[in-house]
Amino acid sequence: MFPHVSATGQHQLLVRHRRLIHAPSEAIIRAWCDPALFITFHAAEPHMGVEFSLNPAAPHRASVTLGRPHEDIQERLPLCLTCRPGGPGCERHVAGPANDPYAMRLGLTVSPTLHLIAGAHMASANSRTSCTLSLSVAEGEVYEEWAWPLLTDALPLLVDALGREARLRTPASTMMTR
Repeated sequence: MFPHVSATGQHQLLVRHRRLIHAPSEAIIRAWCDPALFITFHAAEPHMGVEFSLNPAAPHRASVTLGRPHEDIQERLPLCLTCRPGGPGCERHVAGPANDPYAMRLGLTVSPTLHLIAGAHMASANSRTSCTLSLSVAEGEVYEEWAWPLLTDALPLLVDALGREARLRTPASTMMTR
């Protein structure tokens, strides 16, 4: 699916990407809450210009770096990581500063979908999960003219990494063929 990017005013930025992942919601949430996901993502895409970091030893414990080293502009912002396992009404804080208006907010919303099995009359809610990644900042200076393309390109790749990690955490007995 196509990402959605919008801006309201000079300081607001929103990037959203939706995708079906062939794994149960629980496996996706476990992968999302594991800092190793972001290390794997950065290792797979080292020249992208977007690095999500979750480091318990760092002052903010979570951050996003936009731009590449030795370029004209590189911005490091605090990152608040959230998860909505049951939709927008039940947000759960995962990492980073929860109340910092200058922090970028990276959120995952998961919704199980029914998957009909050919030749059977049963549906499985665990075979596929609709995932939406949303990245936003309410206040603060974000260099929108160069940040948008970086973030728009990063979210689909982060969803791919999330899908790979979730499938690794899914027992074979619950996985279904496409």
